[in-house]
Amino acid sequence: MKTSFEINIKDPKELSEHRKTYYPNLVRAFGQDQLLVDASISEAVVNAWQHGHHKENTLPIRLKISFLDTKMIVRVSDSGEGFDWRPYQVKSDVRHWFPDVDELDEDGRGIVLLLRVMDVIRYNEKGNECLLMKKYVNQG
Repeated sequence: MKTSFEINIKDPKELSEHRKTYYPNLVRAFGQDQLLVDASISEAVVNAWQHGHHKENTLPIRLKISFLDTKMIVRVSDSGEGFDWRPYQVKSDVRHWFPDVDELDEDGRGIVLLLRVMDVIRYNEKGNECLLMKKYVNQG
């Protein structure tokens, strides 16, 4: 199923139009989990737009989705100054972590979603590029 999609988005609302191109691959790769995976991709794009571009629609957010043999890799990058992602590093398995919503700042809730759904989430040193990885359902 090797295929890639590269998209430049200036506003998260544009994602719905582009979704038509890659969504069939999400369905094939993730079955019933495709909605959660798609929500994670959307969340990463919204984070880039909100925090990287401060909701400005002048600079593109670069989205690359690669469907490889056993996993999907997503890169979302913006032209912003980045952020300090280090406080959001989690050493243990976050899937067993159920914090109260009241315990979370509004900033950071999206990262919790990404950590719970995706197998891997990484940021570049600057903090303006996010890499997400998820193994396909039948890959264990």
